[in-house]
Amino acid sequence: MRIANGSLLLKSFANHKNPHDSLVRRRWFVIEPWIIITSISLAFSIPVLLSSYYTVILFVSSLRYPRILGNIDLPRENLPLVSVLIASYNEKFVIGRTLDAIKYLDYPAGKIQVIVADDSTDDTRSVIDEKIGELNSSGIVALVSRRNNREGFKSGALNHAASLLRGEYVLLLDADSTVTPASLSRGLAAFRLDPRIAFVSFRVGDYNREQNLITRLFALSQDQGDTITKMGSYTLDAPYSFQGGFTLMSLAILREVGFWTNDSIVDDADLSCRIYSAGWRGVYLSDVKVFGEDPSNLEVWKKQAARVAQGWTKCARSNWRKILGSRKLSPWRRVALLLFLLGPFSALSWIVVTFVSALGLVLGFSAPANSIFSSPAYVIIVTLPLFSFFLSGAYALNVQKIMTAKNLLLLPLISYTTSCMTTAICIGFLQGLRGRPGFFFRTPKSGVESNERSRQYFRDVQHDRIAIAETVLAIFAIGIGLIVLTEGVWVLFLSLAGFGVLTLKSMNLSRSVGARSQQKGQ
Repeated sequence: MRIANGSLLLKSFANHKNPHDSLVRRRWFVIEPWIIITSISLAFSIPVLLSSYYTVILFVSSLRYPRILGNIDLPRENLPLVSVLIASYNEKFVIGRTLDAIKYLDYPAGKIQVIVADDSTDDTRSVIDEKIGELNSSGIVALVSRRNNREGFKSGALNHAASLLRGEYVLLLDADSTVTPASLSRGLAAFRLDPRIAFVSFRVGDYNREQNLITRLFALSQDQGDTITKMGSYTLDAPYSFQGGFTLMSLAILREVGFWTNDSIVDDADLSCRIYSAGWRGVYLSDVKVFGEDPSNLEVWKKQAARVAQGWTKCARSNWRKILGSRKLSPWRRVALLLFLLGPFSALSWIVVTFVSALGLVLGFSAPANSIFSSPAYVIIVTLPLFSFFLSGAYALNVQKIMTAKNLLLLPLISYTTSCMTTAICIGFLQGLRGRPGFFFRTPKSGVESNERSRQYFRDVQHDRIAIAETVLAIFAIGIGLIVLTEGVWVLFLSLAGFGVLTLKSMNLSRSVGARSQQKGQ
């Protein structure tokens, strides 16, 4: 194979025999480089387009979601015992509020058991011990599960506490999950809807939504995800992942699927996958909220997104045979489950498609007219799901009755967070594809009444090796984008330059450099 005159020449030989003699005829096949570039781009684009248009289907389905689900009354006789299981690790600013809220559940105290799976090494231990005493005084049976190591991180802590569970159902909460009085009774009532229901998931509320611009954007992304993925999936009877701190589950089914996988860094997605593969399903209550704390800066949000990307991909890598071989899942549900788990592939796809197309132009392998980004059909097909994206965002705000001009103006900014997280998500996807166990990044929580000590949790989140990759890729994107601009391919230039600028902006480099300078001065 060699490059000559802008074409790749591939030489092959074929032996042709006839009754009279043998000939070796030489044939030349010319493959234009732009065809190879286009083929690579389409190969990486098609899976993402399938996922994007599936999201459009979910949005349309969410419009038919039965809003009455969260208003079903629970008969007050023969109420089951419910265990509340909370995972905690150095959560002193939020765990007290979470445990206090349990006392106000609209449910008999004698029917509630609380277990805190605590791996803490700081003052959180004393906070938990005090609150456990208060719960026991109120008539709720409460205890703590502790161990001497962090093997398996959160999943390991939950498995260590699993033997203590006594309830027919388990309410899974994170250390910052604040229940509302009706959460438990409404969730239990929903199990009566279908004998195949293994879990009930609640809408994610945000008690620090108005803290700053990042918390408002994160809350909006949660609103949108809940509305599209969960409301739409329930209507279609399609698989989706619950969130571990906002879920009520059958203990019998939890035992059936083997509890939590110790090496998983996304315990909720992994457990959801195994539940659906076993033939069970979930129900989503859009009008019943459990409140949690949103990350207040992009560094934390990006690290969380990278962890999720790695965990989902590793989950797909570990379970794809089980998913495809499950006789209890219809063929389209198997595809839907894999599309969900492989969602982070979109970040790798975007990087490959844009940079391969740009390099093809810069190196002269492809004329501007042959670039896939010069094709109106490709551009239209790729951008059409964006209309669904903005409509679903508006609909999510409408569902929650917060569709104000202020919140609608946030919708275009969601694309900002998507762009600046592309590199981190791509790296997470590649690590998950390799089967790397990963490190459980704990999203720091500062509590409702943020103070100097709690804010330090967020300052301690430093840039790491991913930040180096972000910087290099962003600068390269801007540089190569400017060259592409001279070729007149505007769509590709805007994609590259926008990615580069937004990524660098999101890293808050001026603050990072200033902080390091201050440390050196001290």
